[in-house]
Amino acid sequence: MAWEVVVGIETHAQLATRSKMFSGASSAFGAAPNTQASAVDIALPGVLPVANRAALEHAIRFGLAVKGTIQRRSIFARKNYFYPDLPKGYQISQYESPIVQGGSLRIMVEGKEKTIRLTRAHLEEDAGKSLHEGLLHSHEVLGHGMSGIDFNRAGTPLLEIVSEPVLVGAKQAVAYARALHALVMWIGICDGNMQEGSFRCDANVSVRHAGDKELGTRCEIKNLNSFRFMERAIEFEAKRQIELLEEGGSVVQETRLYDPERDETRAMRTKEDAQDYRYFPDPDLLPLAVSEQMIRDIESSMPELPDAKRRSS
Repeated sequence: MAWEVVVGIETHAQLATRSKMFSGASSAFGAAPNTQASAVDIALPGVLPVANRAALEHAIRFGLAVKGTIQRRSIFARKNYFYPDLPKGYQISQYESPIVQGGSLRIMVEGKEKTIRLTRAHLEEDAGKSLHEGLLHSHEVLGHGMSGIDFNRAGTPLLEIVSEPVLVGAKQAVAYARALHALVMWIGICDGNMQEGSFRCDANVSVRHAGDKELGTRCEIKNLNSFRFMERAIEFEAKRQIELLEEGGSVVQETRLYDPERDETRAMRTKEDAQDYRYFPDPDLLPLAVSEQMIRDIESSMPELPDAKRRSS
């Protein structure tokens, strides 16, 4: 029986702002470790976050580009989980009330056009970065068995863009990621540098029998920062799931990592659902209020979009 591979993509685009999402610290890439981490970024007692207006404007710019609904009132939430590079023990994100809802993006695959529906786009802060033994930064090398944490990236503003699970196969997924990558650079909200982590994707992959309406159990492949690796990771994961099901097994919902050297995905942790994060509105941040005038001003500064340019040429 034929199988269909279904993919949904979650993309983290670092927003091109001079300072971080909730502090005045620089968001520039490449500084020595922990030289751009303010008291707010590392959550020292008594500090209070303040939302970055430029990040909000970039999010609205994206919403206009994809013809999504710009929420006139959106709320920041605390997403609770513990990792060493998340010093607060929670990430400030948006959950029930994101800044952008809906929208769509047109892609071309093998000469055919397809419209991909978006679920949402929401603002959040990035975590820091764990560095492990043997990694070099400037003249310093971490020794045997050592790990270090660089908080420079903590608090960098992100726009998380979530597609509906409507992409069929690895080629459509890569075409979508390429189109989104081109769009965020075109409208000037992200530099798109995948090597520096400015644009990275998570792929939710599931398989089902061709013709079935219900989606299969999905696995999420984290932090894909190369279109070539994305295609290979999705193809490997789909093959793994199909073989598992054909042998009478079942797919476990989990988060996986792609190893490009071995060309395989590996289990990382059981996949969390929303309730595992214990979301609640952040009491330190007021709701974001977006005025009609603000939207009109941003709309007037938008460049001609690629779709419109293609139609007029």
